[in-house]
Amino acid sequence: MRKVVWAAATFWCAVAEQAFAYSDKQMAVMSHLGQAIAGTKICSKLEISEGEVAVMITAYKVDLADPTIAAVIRSKVDETVSAWAGKGEDLACAGALILYGPSGSNVPGLLRIKD
Repeated sequence: MRKVVWAAATFWCAVAEQAFAYSDKQMAVMSHLGQAIAGTKICSKLEISEGEVAVMITAYKVDLADPTIAAVIRSKVDETVSAWAGKGEDLACAGALILYGPSGSNVPGLLRIKD
């Protein structure tokens, strides 16, 4: 167990150290992307708007191929999915839409209802 904790701590220190190389705006993009992706995992009715993602990552120079960026986004996805565990899909859908739906309070249009 100690080895697992040590490995996790080492990984997060490396990620955190690399994360400081990014601007606050880039970190916000990573956080919003992670939360929106989580929204698609907790609500089967939603999908990501690829156009909105393209605008965000281009505007703030967020390279999704960067392993550190990918790790930060995955971490936010896992954190958000865990936070919504057991709360029900309808509630999760409503929450995700409030933040990222067509008139969302965080990033409007990042999520949309599937056709």
